[in-house]
Amino acid sequence: MNPRTLGGEEARDARHQQAYEPHVAPLNMWAQSLRTEVREVPLFDPADSGIHARALLLLESPGPAVSRSGFISMDNPDGTAENMLRLIEESHLDRHDLILWNVVPWQMSRKGVVTPKPTHHAQARPTTRHLLTLLPDLQAVMLVGRHAQRAWTEIGSDLKRFEMPHPSPQNFNTRPEARQVALQALISLRHFLNPGK
Repeated sequence: MNPRTLGGEEARDARHQQAYEPHVAPLNMWAQSLRTEVREVPLFDPADSGIHARALLLLESPGPAVSRSGFISMDNPDGTAENMLRLIEESHLDRHDLILWNVVPWQMSRKGVVTPKPTHHAQARPTTRHLLTLLPDLQAVMLVGRHAQRAWTEIGSDLKRFEMPHPSPQNFNTRPEARQVALQALISLRHFLNPGK
């Protein structure tokens, strides 16, 4: 996998042409329906599993790079996406089992990272619950970072739950152990999805 591929205009255009392929069309039509004049909601990446997802990687909120690409994606041109992509590779998870989303799905960080507050989590909670109804093969959720972990407690799902540190460069640079903890969590998810492998 090549990190940051959505940093290029040609790659972004190609990905947008795939945004309504059958495996992601229902999700992206729904994501579009969430958009308002004041709420920018990214599309699901057609390079992931779409409606066939077996595991949801649930992050905090879209970062600034999402506004440039239009997707919530491991291929976005930023350090968090690159770290996630490399961890997925190293854990030997199959990207075609995975889908990414945020507990607060609308863009708050276009001009710089903004941390959602509990009121934002509460506003977004029905959206997360609805997403779960669109993913019939879903078996597990990976809660990426403490904000996703806190927000999930109010969702009311009995999905198998995994947790990992947020893969932001700042987190990994200031907490050297966080990367290994994140990798081990993803390996545990892989074992859950594929017992005996």
